Amino acid sequence: MTVQSNTVHSLLGRCVALTIIGTSVIFGASEAAATPTEATTTTTTTTTTTTVASSTTTTIAPSSTTSTPTTAPTTTPPAPLVVGLSPSPAPPERGTQAQVAETLPPPPTTTTIANGLPADSGTGRRAVYSKSKQRVWTVEANGVVSQTHAVSGRLTWDQPLPGTYSVFSRSGYTCNIKNPAICWRYMIRFAKGSDGDNIGFHEIPVNTTTGQPVQSEAQLGAALSGGCVRQATADAQYMWNWAPVGTKVVVLP
Repeated sequence: MTVQSNTVHSLLGRCVALTIIGTSVIFGASEAAATPTEATTTTTTTTTTTTVASSTTTTIAPSSTTSTPTTAPTTTPPAPLVVGLSPSPAPPERGTQAQVAETLPPPPTTTTIANGLPADSGTGRRAVYSKSKQRVWTVEANGVVSQTHAVSGRLTWDQPLPGTYSVFSRSGYTCNIKNPAICWRYMIRFAKGSDGDNIGFHEIPVNTTTGQPVQSEAQLGAALSGGCVRQATADAQYMWNWAPVGTKVVVLP
């Protein structure tokens, strides 16, 4: 404003003054125009700063919360349970540990049933036929008598001779070669008679003419046979199942 007063008396000065004034106005306008820009920039800067601050606060807060360790509540363990036990009694007196008697030998692994089996009846699995006792024993391989039963045979010195034989044939049903009307079941042949006839264990024969057995089971134990060894039906069936071909047969006087 001081420059404008000094140049008012000259046209040139007026022009200069006008020019200066115009420049001032332009300059002022430029300053005025710049002022809002700065303000806007300032506002924008403030807004940006506020946004960053808000973002920073939002990001840090959870991180701070997460990093804080959680302390578990302290629990005091219960006191141990103590049970009073009475003292153990003294062990009983067992005496001396020394062996005072000789150890008995173990029992035999094979035993013989007390059924009157003759001592000289051989060994191994066998059928024993005593002519004098009119009795048969079946003896297993371990020496145990599995069965004994009364029979009816012959007491003469032959039919059959005493000795050791072997079953050589069997027939479910057969008849006497000299008297075909006398027949029987479960024939187990083991020897030959003096006339070449077969001798074996079998059921009490039946006279097919009359349909009657030649003797009763109650008569077993008596020597009533011509040479074969007659048995009750149940005993004949047992022998049939027990004595296959090859079974040893010991005949005693």
